[in-house]
Amino acid sequence: MTTNSITVGERVIKPCRIFCIGKNYTEHIRELDDFDSTLQSKNEKQPVVFMKPTTSIVSPGESIHVPSHGNVLHHEVEVVVLLKGGGKNILIEDSLSCVAGVTLGLDLTLRDVQVEVKKKGHPWELSKSFDHSSPLGLMRPYDDSFDLFDIPFACFVNEEKRQEGNTKDMLFSIPKIISFLSTVWKLMPGDLIYTGTPSGIGVIKSRDEISLNSPILGRFAWTVF
Repeated sequence: MTTNSITVGERVIKPCRIFCIGKNYTEHIRELDDFDSTLQSKNEKQPVVFMKPTTSIVSPGESIHVPSHGNVLHHEVEVVVLLKGGGKNILIEDSLSCVAGVTLGLDLTLRDVQVEVKKKGHPWELSKSFDHSSPLGLMRPYDDSFDLFDIPFACFVNEEKRQEGNTKDMLFSIPKIISFLSTVWKLMPGDLIYTGTPSGIGVIKSRDEISLNSPILGRFAWTVF
């Protein structure tokens, strides 16, 4: 099930676009064999960006349907931010004033499909942007009561911990991501940003239960069908 609105405290915001950031944690880059050294990953001047439709959103407690055009479905837990404002060429120091809420989400990936499209030099949409590929937790309003630069989070499959990360380990921080995106797009209220996944990605299949947990953002769960 997709969502037509996102509640953040007393505010209701209609989702606009979904921006996703790839290769934002060094250990995840290593496990994908996509670079030669840690130094190389740190020298990237801009983040990897791809997009998904809002029809890919799945609310907590709803079922995630396995797509039929691939065979290897992977989980990728991510911290997700929702924007309440935006514009063009936002300064890094002004970026956090655009954030309405923060939560956890999943960037589901058909890894076998992604490998094939990468080989052909094609875009990633077939592997990343299918229906139900962006499960999204409930938003916690963003304020000064927690540190956006130190959010621990984890992903469990059938109660087994698969992934564990912290926003302090991002190669591109949330303010830098927002600022960069605004140099290309005019950011708008309702824009969602999936900020990248740590290492530990793995296969999920029908009847698996996926739960995401953060002591700051909460716990959210879905069942795969």
